[in-house]
Amino acid sequence: MADKKESIVQFSERLNSIVPYGSGREFAKIAGIGYSTVENYLQAVSSPTLENIVLLAKAGNVSVEWLATGKEFRDVTIKSAYESYNERVCKIPFYGINEFLFIDSEIFAFSLTKTEYLTALRVDTDVMEPTFTIGSVLVIDQSQTHLKESKVFVMRNGSSYLYKSVQIVSDGYRLNSDNDRYNEIVVTEKSLSGFNILGEVVLVINQ
Repeated sequence: MADKKESIVQFSERLNSIVPYGSGREFAKIAGIGYSTVENYLQAVSSPTLENIVLLAKAGNVSVEWLATGKEFRDVTIKSAYESYNERVCKIPFYGINEFLFIDSEIFAFSLTKTEYLTALRVDTDVMEPTFTIGSVLVIDQSQTHLKESKVFVMRNGSSYLYKSVQIVSDGYRLNSDNDRYNEIVVTEKSLSGFNILGEVVLVINQ
């Protein structure tokens, strides 16, 4: 039991060495792990899963072996490790609110030079279950406002958001929901003008 506790403490020390003071919440977002989970690792409350070790190591720009065991020499300073992952961070604004989504451009294959049209939106309906659910976060490319076959688009109709998979038909578009409880919507090019097309969904982050 003592050996296990000692191992947790040692892991916590290594993790603390690559997380700059006061930036645990941002680091957790970059790693894609819940902040409370990362905080438990930092405080030596619990030990990480292998999957989370891989995510933490990538976020901190260190090897999985070193973070897991401490046996590999770490040739990156704390400062350079932080700067390295910080340079890769995409800071995407949430639509309509003063909050931001931080994601690793390497993990999600985003080009930092092409993120100016991206916005994030938290889903508040089950209309697209199981593709994404209530609480999921969508990354939306606002430069894509022309509906495309088999792509998921977010639209506004008044104060409501519509999340729909697009099917092109002879008289316009069929807007489908993945949840069978919701009916499809058929719109023509003319009636489509009544919708504000927010953009195409390019990433789904399920909670």
